[in-house]
Amino acid sequence: MADACVTAASRERWLEVAKACPCATYFHTPYWYELIAPGQRHIAVDVTFDDGVSAIIPIAKIKRAWGLLMDHFSSPPGGAYGGWFSASALNAGHIRTLAKILTSHKNLTFRINPFDNSQTSLLTVTMPAPSSSIMLMNDFTHTLDLTKGRAALLQGMARGHRSAAKIAERGGIVIKTAETVDEWEKYYGLYMDSVNRWLAGGPERRPRIIHPPELFRRIRENRTGHEILWLAVKDGEPVSGAVVFYWGRHAVYWHGASAAKYFHLRPNNLLFREIIADAADRGAEIFDFNPSGGYGGVETFKERFGARRVAAPVLLTRTPLRAFVSRIRRCCQAGRQK
Repeated sequence: MADACVTAASRERWLEVAKACPCATYFHTPYWYELIAPGQRHIAVDVTFDDGVSAIIPIAKIKRAWGLLMDHFSSPPGGAYGGWFSASALNAGHIRTLAKILTSHKNLTFRINPFDNSQTSLLTVTMPAPSSSIMLMNDFTHTLDLTKGRAALLQGMARGHRSAAKIAERGGIVIKTAETVDEWEKYYGLYMDSVNRWLAGGPERRPRIIHPPELFRRIRENRTGHEILWLAVKDGEPVSGAVVFYWGRHAVYWHGASAAKYFHLRPNNLLFREIIADAADRGAEIFDFNPSGGYGGVETFKERFGARRVAAPVLLTRTPLRAFVSRIRRCCQAGRQK
């Protein structure tokens, strides 16, 4: 176990290391924490080892209305990639120490960053043994290697996807980035239409989270150039859209919505074709479709762009009481879905 000094990291230090780390994603930045969990306590610690190597671990303490039982730590909030990041190469001793510091937080949720070898090594090395139990939930994301170049990426799309994109073009679908308040508000209208459609589809299609309009307003008002809302527009009206975050070599699709009325024009096929090509043109090396929540149709849609599955499991630490409450909740949810 490597010796380390743990101190509070300033926001400037947090951002500086996130910019320098080739494995960091937008979800590791203070921008994401401030957008997704405003008003919650954000903790960023700077772990400095005796050999001069250092790493940042950002964590949010999420306070729930039910009191201490429901309070938990998240790295980061929102189910995205979290944990530590560093501008330096990390050895096994560094990794064990960082994992011990991170998992010492009780009731922690932490999605392993699949683009960071120092984190994916947790799947094969011995985990630390904190006072709370540790669980690992298997999950995966879909990614595209953008270094192949625009032509290879477009050729790698399934024939059906390429044909669907042409249908959208012939149908008058135009792809653009949102700039005005009206465009962002219309996108939220598309999202609520989508939510209502999912709710009508039964318990198995019920979204786990319904984001409030304030979140999208914060994203719009606090854009730093790393956050883009892409729109598929028909006759001047948005019919589909996607929020994409960019950081370093990583571009990630975070959120999407569409109007069922225009499904026959296949706007999403054209939308993602253009988003992917643009990300390659920007110099990003990875386009990340993000985990799909177990929806098979969504997974197939992504794979027909040529995307491959990459493990992105979620690590959780739970006190015995919290683990018991979680089991009861899962049983109640399963009962409601029958």
